[in-house]
Amino acid sequence: MILALETATTACSAALCAADGSVVAKTVALEGPAHTQRLLPGVHQVLQEAGAGWADVDTIAVGLGPGAFTGLRIGIATARALAQADGRVRLAGVPTAAALALALAHAPETAAAAPAARALVPLIDGKRHEVFAAVYAASGGGLSVVEDVAVVPADDLGGWLERLGNVLVGGDGAVLYAGLLPEPARSAAGVVATTAAMVGRAVATGVPGLVWGPDAVLPLYGRTPDAARWAGKGT
Repeated sequence: MILALETATTACSAALCAADGSVVAKTVALEGPAHTQRLLPGVHQVLQEAGAGWADVDTIAVGLGPGAFTGLRIGIATARALAQADGRVRLAGVPTAAALALALAHAPETAAAAPAARALVPLIDGKRHEVFAAVYAASGGGLSVVEDVAVVPADDLGGWLERLGNVLVGGDGAVLYAGLLPEPARSAAGVVATTAAMVGRAVATGVPGLVWGPDAVLPLYGRTPDAARWAGKGT
Protein backbone atom coordinates (compact mmCIF):
# COMPACT_ATOMS: atom_id res chain seq x y z
CA MET A 1 0.00 0.00 0.00
CA ILE A 2 1.01 3.64 -0.53
CA LEU A 3 1.25 5.95 2.47
CA ALA A 4 1.04 9.46 1.04
CA LEU A 5 1.84 12.79 2.71
CA GLU A 6 1.15 16.32 1.49
CA THR A 7 2.25 19.52 3.27
CA ALA A 8 3.08 21.94 0.46
CA THR A 9 0.27 24.33 1.37
CA THR A 10 -1.58 25.29 4.54
CA ALA A 11 -3.50 22.02 4.10
CA CYS A 12 -1.94 19.06 5.88
CA SER A 13 -2.99 15.56 4.87
CA ALA A 14 -2.14 11.90 4.97
CA ALA A 15 -3.70 9.06 3.00
CA LEU A 16 -3.41 5.34 2.62
CA CYS A 17 -3.92 4.19 -0.97
CA ALA A 18 -4.05 0.84 -2.70
CA ALA A 19 -1.51 0.03 -5.41
CA ASP A 20 -3.93 1.32 -8.07
CA GLY A 21 -4.21 4.68 -6.30
CA SER A 22 -7.69 4.15 -4.85
CA VAL A 23 -8.06 5.73 -1.42
CA VAL A 24 -8.42 3.39 1.55
CA ALA A 25 -8.32 6.07 4.27
CA LYS A 26 -7.49 9.76 4.40
CA THR A 27 -7.33 12.76 6.67
CA VAL A 28 -7.21 16.40 5.56
CA ALA A 29 -6.89 19.57 7.63
CA LEU A 30 -7.38 22.51 5.26
CA GLU A 31 -6.44 25.12 7.85
CA GLY A 32 -2.83 25.21 8.94
CA PRO A 33 0.01 25.46 9.01
CA ALA A 34 0.57 23.34 12.15
CA HIS A 35 2.01 20.48 10.10
CA THR A 36 4.38 19.36 12.84
CA GLN A 37 1.43 18.72 15.16
CA ARG A 38 -0.86 17.14 12.58
CA LEU A 39 1.18 15.06 10.16
CA LEU A 40 2.27 12.05 12.22
CA PRO A 41 -1.07 11.83 14.07
CA GLY A 42 -2.64 11.82 10.60
CA VAL A 43 -0.43 8.89 9.58
CA HIS A 44 -1.53 7.00 12.69
CA GLN A 45 -5.18 7.86 11.99
CA VAL A 46 -5.25 6.56 8.41
CA LEU A 47 -3.51 3.32 9.37
CA GLN A 48 -5.96 2.83 12.21
CA GLU A 49 -9.02 3.62 10.08
CA ALA A 50 -7.85 1.18 7.41
CA GLY A 51 -7.16 -1.52 9.96
CA ALA A 52 -3.63 -1.65 8.54
CA GLY A 53 -0.21 -1.94 10.13
CA TRP A 54 3.17 -0.59 9.13
CA ALA A 55 3.98 -3.93 7.48
CA ASP A 56 1.19 -3.25 4.96
CA VAL A 57 2.98 -0.11 3.67
CA ASP A 58 5.44 -0.70 0.83
CA THR A 59 5.68 2.86 -0.53
CA ILE A 60 5.86 6.28 1.11
CA ALA A 61 5.00 9.17 -1.20
CA VAL A 62 5.27 12.89 -0.54
CA GLY A 63 4.43 16.08 -2.40
CA LEU A 64 7.58 17.95 -3.45
CA GLY A 65 6.13 21.39 -4.09
CA PRO A 66 6.27 24.13 -5.04
CA GLY A 67 4.54 25.59 -2.02
CA ALA A 68 5.32 26.88 1.45
CA PHE A 69 8.99 26.36 2.27
CA THR A 70 8.48 25.25 5.88
CA GLY A 71 5.63 22.91 5.03
CA LEU A 72 7.65 21.28 2.28
CA ARG A 73 10.60 20.68 4.55
CA ILE A 74 8.40 19.11 7.23
CA GLY A 75 6.64 16.76 4.82
CA ILE A 76 9.74 15.67 2.95
CA ALA A 77 11.84 15.23 6.11
CA THR A 78 9.08 13.12 7.64
CA ALA A 79 8.73 10.93 4.55
CA ARG A 80 12.49 10.44 4.30
CA ALA A 81 12.77 9.57 7.99
CA LEU A 82 9.95 7.03 7.82
CA ALA A 83 11.48 5.39 4.76
CA GLN A 84 14.95 5.38 6.27
CA ALA A 85 13.65 3.72 9.42
CA ASP A 86 12.46 0.77 7.34
CA GLY A 87 14.75 -0.04 4.41
CA ARG A 88 12.06 -2.27 2.94
CA VAL A 89 9.85 0.71 2.04
CA ARG A 90 10.24 2.63 -1.23
CA LEU A 91 10.29 6.43 -1.18
CA ALA A 92 8.59 8.44 -3.93
CA GLY A 93 8.25 12.16 -4.60
CA VAL A 94 5.54 13.84 -6.67
CA PRO A 95 5.51 17.45 -7.91
CA THR A 96 2.58 19.09 -6.17
CA ALA A 97 1.49 20.74 -9.41
CA ALA A 98 1.36 17.35 -11.17
CA ALA A 99 -0.75 15.83 -8.38
CA LEU A 100 -3.17 18.76 -8.70
CA ALA A 101 -3.25 18.49 -12.49
CA LEU A 102 -4.11 14.77 -12.29
CA ALA A 103 -7.01 15.63 -9.97
CA LEU A 104 -8.16 18.21 -12.53
CA ALA A 105 -7.94 15.59 -15.29
CA HIS A 106 -10.39 13.42 -13.33
CA ALA A 107 -12.71 16.25 -12.26
CA PRO A 108 -16.34 16.17 -13.43
CA GLU A 109 -15.77 19.44 -15.28
CA THR A 110 -13.16 17.72 -17.47
CA ALA A 111 -15.38 14.72 -18.14
CA ALA A 112 -18.18 17.02 -19.26
CA ALA A 113 -15.96 18.86 -21.74
CA ALA A 114 -14.96 17.72 -25.21
CA PRO A 115 -11.75 15.64 -25.29
CA ALA A 116 -8.66 17.84 -24.98
CA ALA A 117 -10.92 20.92 -24.82
CA ARG A 118 -9.40 22.29 -21.64
CA ALA A 119 -5.85 22.89 -20.54
CA LEU A 120 -5.34 21.84 -16.93
CA VAL A 121 -3.82 24.60 -14.79
CA PRO A 122 -2.93 23.96 -11.14
CA LEU A 123 -2.64 27.17 -9.14
CA ILE A 124 -0.77 27.05 -5.83
CA ASP A 125 -0.65 29.99 -3.45
CA GLY A 126 2.94 31.23 -3.42
CA LYS A 127 2.35 33.96 -0.83
CA ARG A 128 3.74 37.45 -1.61
CA HIS A 129 0.61 37.99 -3.77
CA GLU A 130 1.91 35.39 -6.25
CA VAL A 131 0.89 31.94 -7.48
CA PHE A 132 2.83 28.95 -8.74
CA ALA A 133 1.17 27.96 -12.01
CA ALA A 134 1.80 25.24 -14.60
CA VAL A 135 -0.03 23.94 -17.65
CA TYR A 136 -0.80 20.27 -18.31
CA ALA A 137 -2.85 18.30 -20.79
CA ALA A 138 -4.69 15.02 -20.26
CA SER A 139 -2.95 12.36 -22.31
CA GLY A 140 -4.04 8.73 -22.63
CA GLY A 141 -5.31 8.49 -19.07
CA GLY A 142 -2.22 10.32 -17.79
CA LEU A 143 -0.67 13.76 -18.09
CA SER A 144 1.77 15.64 -20.27
CA VAL A 145 3.49 18.91 -19.38
CA VAL A 146 2.65 21.86 -21.62
CA GLU A 147 4.38 24.56 -19.56
CA ASP A 148 6.57 24.07 -16.49
CA VAL A 149 5.90 25.82 -13.19
CA ALA A 150 6.12 29.61 -13.31
CA VAL A 151 5.76 32.25 -10.61
CA VAL A 152 2.89 34.54 -11.65
CA PRO A 153 2.06 37.78 -9.83
CA ALA A 154 -1.60 37.70 -8.82
CA ASP A 155 -2.26 40.95 -10.65
CA ASP A 156 -1.03 39.32 -13.89
CA LEU A 157 -2.94 36.05 -13.41
CA GLY A 158 -5.91 37.03 -15.54
CA GLY A 159 -3.78 37.81 -18.59
CA TRP A 160 -1.54 34.78 -18.00
CA LEU A 161 -4.59 32.49 -18.08
CA GLU A 162 -6.51 34.32 -20.80
CA ARG A 163 -3.84 33.58 -23.42
CA LEU A 164 -4.44 29.84 -22.82
CA GLY A 165 -8.10 30.03 -23.78
CA ASN A 166 -10.40 27.37 -22.35
CA VAL A 167 -8.77 26.20 -19.12
CA LEU A 168 -9.72 24.31 -15.98
CA VAL A 169 -8.01 25.55 -12.83
CA GLY A 170 -7.80 24.24 -9.29
CA GLY A 171 -5.85 24.51 -6.07
CA ASP A 172 -5.67 26.97 -3.21
CA GLY A 173 -4.41 29.67 -5.57
CA ALA A 174 -7.56 29.31 -7.66
CA VAL A 175 -9.69 29.68 -4.52
CA LEU A 176 -7.73 32.63 -3.16
CA TYR A 177 -7.74 34.56 -6.45
CA ALA A 178 -11.11 33.43 -7.80
CA GLY A 179 -12.06 37.04 -8.49
CA LEU A 180 -9.08 37.46 -10.84
CA LEU A 181 -9.85 34.49 -13.11
CA PRO A 182 -10.77 35.46 -16.70
CA GLU A 183 -14.04 34.44 -18.31
CA PRO A 184 -12.70 31.40 -20.27
CA ALA A 185 -11.26 29.86 -17.10
CA ARG A 186 -13.39 27.45 -15.12
CA SER A 187 -12.58 26.40 -11.57
CA ALA A 188 -12.95 22.75 -10.55
CA ALA A 189 -15.28 22.79 -7.54
CA GLY A 190 -13.78 19.75 -5.85
CA VAL A 191 -10.10 20.61 -6.30
CA VAL A 192 -9.48 23.26 -3.66
CA ALA A 193 -6.04 22.17 -2.40
CA THR A 194 -3.50 19.45 -3.03
CA THR A 195 -4.09 16.45 -0.77
CA ALA A 196 -2.20 13.29 0.09
CA ALA A 197 -4.87 11.26 -1.70
CA MET A 198 -3.94 13.12 -4.91
CA VAL A 199 -0.26 12.35 -4.27
CA GLY A 200 -1.00 8.64 -3.81
CA ARG A 201 -2.99 8.52 -7.03
CA ALA A 202 -0.19 10.36 -8.84
CA VAL A 203 2.33 7.72 -7.78
CA ALA A 204 0.07 4.91 -8.97
CA THR A 205 -0.56 6.67 -12.29
CA GLY A 206 3.04 7.74 -12.89
CA VAL A 207 2.80 11.49 -13.45
CA PRO A 208 5.53 13.64 -15.04
CA GLY A 209 8.24 14.46 -12.53
CA LEU A 210 7.67 11.41 -10.33
CA VAL A 211 10.97 10.49 -8.66
CA TRP A 212 12.19 7.63 -6.49
CA GLY A 213 14.73 7.34 -3.70
CA PRO A 214 16.11 9.70 -1.06
CA ASP A 215 18.64 11.27 -3.43
CA ALA A 216 15.83 12.44 -5.71
CA VAL A 217 13.10 13.24 -3.18
CA LEU A 218 14.00 16.90 -2.61
CA PRO A 219 11.92 20.08 -2.32
CA LEU A 220 10.86 21.91 -5.48
CA TYR A 221 10.74 25.41 -4.05
CA GLY A 222 9.89 27.16 -7.31
CA ARG A 223 11.95 30.20 -6.33
CA THR A 224 14.75 31.21 -3.97
CA PRO A 225 13.76 30.94 -0.29
CA ASP A 226 13.63 34.22 1.64
CA ALA A 227 16.56 33.22 3.85
CA ALA A 228 18.82 32.77 0.82
CA ARG A 229 17.72 36.09 -0.68
CA TRP A 230 18.41 37.94 2.54
CA ALA A 231 21.81 36.27 2.92
CA GLY A 232 22.67 37.36 -0.62
CA LYS A 233 22.02 40.97 0.37
CA GLY A 234 24.48 40.68 3.24
CA THR A 235 21.86 41.39 5.89
